[in-house]
Amino acid sequence: MRKLGILGLAALALALMTLDATAQMGGAVRGGVRGAAVGQMIGGDSAAKAGAVVGATRGAMDKETQMRAQYQTTPAYMNATHSNFNQVPPDVLVTPKAGATASKGGEAVINKGGKPAVGITFPPDWKQQSGETYVSAVSADGNAYSMLAIMESVTNLQAGIDQIKEGLKRYLNDIKYDDQTKTKGGALVITGTGKGTKSGVAVVFAAGMFESAPGQHAGLAFIVDDNVDEHYKDTVRYICATIRLANDFGK
Repeated sequence: MRKLGILGLAALALALMTLDATAQMGGAVRGGVRGAAVGQMIGGDSAAKAGAVVGATRGAMDKETQMRAQYQTTPAYMNATHSNFNQVPPDVLVTPKAGATASKGGEAVINKGGKPAVGITFPPDWKQQSGETYVSAVSADGNAYSMLAIMESVTNLQAGIDQIKEGLKRYLNDIKYDDQTKTKGGALVITGTGKGTKSGVAVVFAAGMFESAPGQHAGLAFIVDDNVDEHYKDTVRYICATIRLANDFGK
């Protein structure tokens, strides 16, 4: 039994090392939130099928949450300026319509044609809102934001990336992009840095386009304050690992 436990831990460690190595694709090595998103956004198979990976990232996220709480008591955090995405959500994928429903974090499923199209799970302490074609969530401290959406008007992945870039321009100044990446699973991912148009707070971002079903395009975006970038990488990795594509439902 002890040998099995050691082998299990080794497998989980190898899974996380593989994710970190994958995050180096696309030219420059990316750390923090950007590296986590590139490394985990729609791998070879739907990441939700890889139970070991999801379990490992959940454990890492829980530890990171504890470490982040400690960091938030330091002068480095308390003396810095932070975003509050609850007040000004950067809806870079789609513009929410009136009537969005609010809830605590958890799994959210977007339906299309009466069937599940794509799903994602946010941490339980995130504030979540959902509409007909999207779900967005903000971290408990307001410093991290994410949105998943079905991009109904998009005809191909690159067109979706171009649309996301236009959305980023509405909320950020001084945008600097890293090299665009195509993941093993076929997703296109852009990452970079910028500053909030109104707040002036430095942020990092990662956004990707993928097919949740043949011919059906979905987008996922993260925007996180630069001063907590390294304290949200495992949380972003976990969120990405929970993505379920259309053919994952009912299995």
